[in-house]
Amino acid sequence: MKAKPNIDQFNPVKNPDAFLEGGAADLASKTEQPQPTAKVRREQKIFRLPIDLINELKRQSYEQSMKTGTRVTETELVEQALKAFFKI
Repeated sequence: MKAKPNIDQFNPVKNPDAFLEGGAADLASKTEQPQPTAKVRREQKIFRLPIDLINELKRQSYEQSMKTGTRVTETELVEQALKAFFKI
């Protein structure tokens, strides 16, 4: 019967879990992030709109995203328009 091989030479110098501590995702989660304000309960509503309105909505969403450098969704634009219409 053969003896077990000596694996001491294969012992890692670094802690194998060290990458978890130094990862960018961990650093991002460890930094203090502002707490969001109270969430508004949302529900899905499906509408059928004319194609010209759909195209304009897509175009405006893209243009505002490029102008501001942050993502502006079509939903946000519809919400803004409805709030202005209903004076909310």
